[in-house]
Amino acid sequence: MKRPRIRSVLASVAACVVAATTFTLAGATPAAAIGQETFGCRIAPGVVFTWNTYCNNSAPASTYNVGFAVQNTSGSYTFAWSVSGPYQSINTGCTATSPTCSVWVSGHSDSSIEATVTYTQNGQSRTQTAYATINRYCGSQLC
Repeated sequence: MKRPRIRSVLASVAACVVAATTFTLAGATPAAAIGQETFGCRIAPGVVFTWNTYCNNSAPASTYNVGFAVQNTSGSYTFAWSVSGPYQSINTGCTATSPTCSVWVSGHSDSSIEATVTYTQNGQSRTQTAYATINRYCGSQLC
């Protein structure tokens, strides 16, 4: 008599385990996949607020803040930054844990700043480059 009861209990336990596993797997967030990210730059002060692969200054200034950013990230990443060109100093970011990098650039001469970032997630890496151009202003007009 006790055997049918044990089989019934075991069947119920097995059904609960299957149900719990199904709900857990169905509700699990998919792993983040590299490839949906975008990379661009923008320059402040200015009137262009979008992040683009190529950016130019759009207002006169003696010093510009040239920002670079990896966007549309999901999950954890590491970053490796390389910035070249005549920038004065790093403003913020540009570290292994930062999706952004900002540098100060003089507005007293024409210059080009190039930033390359390699970002890595779950062993997959991608490298992208953005280009910022500073054009000198003479008063309120480009020289």
